[in-house]
Amino acid sequence: MQALASAEGEARGRAFDFVVRAYRTPVIVLLKRKWMLSDDDAQDMAQEFFARALEKEWLARYNNERGRFRTFLRTCLLAFAADEHDRLNRQKRGGGAHHESLSDHTPLPEADNAMDTLFEQEWIRSVMQLALDGLRVEAQQTNRVKAFAIFEQYDVRDGDSEARRTYAELAVAWNLPTTQVTNYLSWARKRFRQHVLNTVRSLTGSEEEYRDELRTLLGVVPE
Repeated sequence: MQALASAEGEARGRAFDFVVRAYRTPVIVLLKRKWMLSDDDAQDMAQEFFARALEKEWLARYNNERGRFRTFLRTCLLAFAADEHDRLNRQKRGGGAHHESLSDHTPLPEADNAMDTLFEQEWIRSVMQLALDGLRVEAQQTNRVKAFAIFEQYDVRDGDSEARRTYAELAVAWNLPTTQVTNYLSWARKRFRQHVLNTVRSLTGSEEEYRDELRTLLGVVPE
């Protein structure tokens, strides 16, 4: 996350774009839950939050000695939403045009730990999706598209399904030897794990935060 405060504009831009990719969905879900916004209103508010964060360089102020980056971003989001709610209420009382927005909703008085849990759950999903996207690109670039497709089917789409196929059934379906299915899945799982590690590394500001976030995701920290 140091790149968010880089003197190089291109590096700052890349870092900010990656943060948006990782946190857009968690931000939208939190806005919908806490402020009871519709999906469209939450998306608009999320876009406004990130635009304001970029303009005001809020995220560049992150200090890794004061806690996790995602906690910092969540704090920035809630402060922004509260200020926006107050501003729109003042505008409405002053006779301004009516908009379906934060001013029409009272935030739910849920405990901070409940909101933190929700935000964490969505962050985990987002990290996993980014890692999956990274693996897909790697597979395309290294001619392992079939390996990725089998991994996506077996471990992602059918991972919790009672109808999950066996390796032998996958081999028949894909017209491959069972040993090849095993090799494909072994490669994909190893590379997916590495993409998870790389994604978390890119979203944290220190070695301590990196290891803490891996404990959240994986339960253990790789050696």
